[in-house]
Amino acid sequence: MVPGSLRPLGADMMEIYVVRHGIAVPSEAGIPDRFRPLTSKGRRRFRRTARRFARLGRELDLILTSPLVRAVQTAEILVGAVKNAEVAVLEELDPKSGVAPLLEAVARRADFRSVALVGHEPQLSGLVALLTAIPGSEIEMRKGAIVRLDVAEAVEPGSAELRWTLNPMSKEVEKGGRGLGSPREPA
Repeated sequence: MVPGSLRPLGADMMEIYVVRHGIAVPSEAGIPDRFRPLTSKGRRRFRRTARRFARLGRELDLILTSPLVRAVQTAEILVGAVKNAEVAVLEELDPKSGVAPLLEAVARRADFRSVALVGHEPQLSGLVALLTAIPGSEIEMRKGAIVRLDVAEAVEPGSAELRWTLNPMSKEVEKGGRGLGSPREPA
């Protein structure tokens, strides 16, 4: 399949890659939340994660990102590693938006074979919980983590299987839900 192309008729699986932005400048730095950038450590770690993701051989047709600077910067790093993916800002990935509007926005893009969503906690964990029916208390994404979900047919609650997690400090993917737990970190 050519990146950016739609799923062919009869294709019944969509890969959703849920990506939490990398480490950002702390909110105490006096920068308005929308404009907080990634730190140099955040950029470095996510570049490493993005390269490991690219080595997995997964193609992305579409990368949707929160409008906040730290998420946009994370999406830029990801597209630099995977090449050829279309990138767009999705307002529903703003951390002030709820999980239900985000789910609806993703469902409207179900004709894409593989979509990455770059955003924030706790919205991303909420989306993973809703799609997989895994209790939300068991899902906490680390900064710079990538979670792969496979959706067999319609993008709706309980429709996804959590395939793996790629954490910034891991050497390889962690199958299933292993690797999702971590102490809560602010968005």
